[in-house]
Amino acid sequence: MKRTPIFFVFLLIFNFSIAQIEYGIQGGLNFDSAGEILLLKDQIQQQGDLKSKSGFNLGGYAEFDFLLFYFRPELQYTKVSNQFQGNTIDNNRLELPLSLGLKVFGPLSIFVGPTAFFMLSNKGNGLNLQEVKDKTSLGMHVGTRLKLGPIGFDIRYEKGFSAIESSLLSNIGVPTGGQIDTRPNQITIGLSLKLN
Repeated sequence: MKRTPIFFVFLLIFNFSIAQIEYGIQGGLNFDSAGEILLLKDQIQQQGDLKSKSGFNLGGYAEFDFLLFYFRPELQYTKVSNQFQGNTIDNNRLELPLSLGLKVFGPLSIFVGPTAFFMLSNKGNGLNLQEVKDKTSLGMHVGTRLKLGPIGFDIRYEKGFSAIESSLLSNIGVPTGGQIDTRPNQITIGLSLKLN
């Protein structure tokens, strides 16, 4: 009974010693379904959805390839824009997806894992926003990847679990109260290039 944990530690060390390591660069398009906004003006509450616009992401990855599965941490810069009543809100954040993938058939795989989001800035065109207080958020992603030699194509869905809220101070110079929730809820299409 006491040998079981030792066996699993040995098996884990053996798997990492035979893992193939790959690294590269990646980028893609983000299609964020935006977020929600709550305006308070003259004692009247107005709730609405932000209209999404596409964005982009750029970054790098490392992949530890095992027999049937792989582990792939990524670090990427993401910029996404949203709109509300003609005002644009730009969100800049760092994302750290940690994927565990399963090789399904030949170059095709599926993957799932947690994602950490770190808000760098959010700026509004016509909207005066207070700085985000809680800049970190966690989420989940799921997707599929097709690898053709050194080039990889993937599509994934990402959802943030907790809100990334900022307070609205004014709208086009008029003092206003309210909250904007820009938690990630997006589909991304990505392209990666293996460098080694």
